[in-house]
Amino acid sequence: CATDGYKCFTKSDLWASCLPSCVPGINLEDPEGLRTPWSCELLEPVEFKGSQIPASFIAPAGSPVDMHGAIRVEGNKLLGKHGQPVRLRGMSLFWSQWGSTYWSEGVVDWLVKDWKVTMIRAAMGVESGGYLESGKIEKQRVVTVVDAAIRNGIYVVIDWHDHHAQSHKDEARTFFDEMASMYGGFPNVFFEIFNEPLQESWSEHIKPYEQEIVSTIRQHTDNLIICGTPTWSQDVELAASDPLQSFNLAYTLHFYATSHKEFLRAKAQVALNMGVALFASEWGTCSADGDGALNLEETRIWLNFLEENHISDANWAVNDKAEACSALLPGTQLPVTGWSTDLLTESGRFVRASLRGENGQGSSTLTVKQQEHQDSATRSCTSGWDNCRATRCCATDGYKCFTKSDLWASCLPSCVPGINLEDPEGLR
Repeated sequence: CATDGYKCFTKSDLWASCLPSCVPGINLEDPEGLRTPWSCELLEPVEFKGSQIPASFIAPAGSPVDMHGAIRVEGNKLLGKHGQPVRLRGMSLFWSQWGSTYWSEGVVDWLVKDWKVTMIRAAMGVESGGYLESGKIEKQRVVTVVDAAIRNGIYVVIDWHDHHAQSHKDEARTFFDEMASMYGGFPNVFFEIFNEPLQESWSEHIKPYEQEIVSTIRQHTDNLIICGTPTWSQDVELAASDPLQSFNLAYTLHFYATSHKEFLRAKAQVALNMGVALFASEWGTCSADGDGALNLEETRIWLNFLEENHISDANWAVNDKAEACSALLPGTQLPVTGWSTDLLTESGRFVRASLRGENGQGSSTLTVKQQEHQDSATRSCTSGWDNCRATRCCATDGYKCFTKSDLWASCLPSCVPGINLEDPEGLR
């Protein structure tokens, strides 16, 4: 708060005010229509600490990033270090300023373990109380999710979730300069530079903005950049006919199954035939407004199209808002044991099953062998003296996983910081 002696007290999940003091409950001095209880939780200023992942960090063995490495675009496909097409599958988080409950390490861990995601999208809100007003808060939320994704060895999309990015070019350039400098050395991290442009000219408005942001990111990294397209990221053929000048670029394709059908797949096919890669960084089982009736049959047609063309995808959204495309029922928290299926909406249950390969759709992983690798990395506990950094759990009762360095941890009954003379001489 700018006023000396005032502090920021919480009224509700959506409102806090600067006051000299606060008493929980109804405040009769509030305007009559706003007399709802104050919780009076004190909100302290946020200090942006940046990433806590050391540059030397190595992806857990058997994880998607360990298997595929740095993703590169070749023709209209994404390829892994092995030279084969890679289709990543996962979930998009909800607007950060409204869905921050689920922007946590625990949520990422659970989505990897139970939903089998190989990618997560961090949709950082820009307007309406997002980055433009609360930059440090929003950046810290992004870092929390990105760090968790790196620890789990999955891919993560840093999304500038904005419909008017060309009007916020200076802010976007500053943000992506910082994020690309911070994370450009990690193959996990992709950059989505314009969520959904509106019905703007590609050549006159969207392309010039994106070209500048691409150039900013390329000062730090060669990682994949995902570029928004006109009309809520649907007019992919317009971008394909006049592409950006760079490399390792994919163009954004967004669809909602109840609203967008064969006409949009036809546009996507035109773009693919022109030789550009597409990335479905946001899609829903419902209508384009995020609500309305589900159309699961059309969703299956879309998922088959994505699978046939090796198009990576992230479902909208990990959130509990009372609308059809939310994956969670209203009020759902993350218990220690994760979410049971009775806490999921119809859309959430369908998408989880799809990601797990349980309803005839392609799973999040490339092959059965790779699925077995990921199960081992995320479920099985470590035995003996093997490295337990990836599993973070030990098979032997009474043993815990203690860190030796950024690259090694072991299962031990206890641990004393410092040199252990029982270690082999060359590893002390």
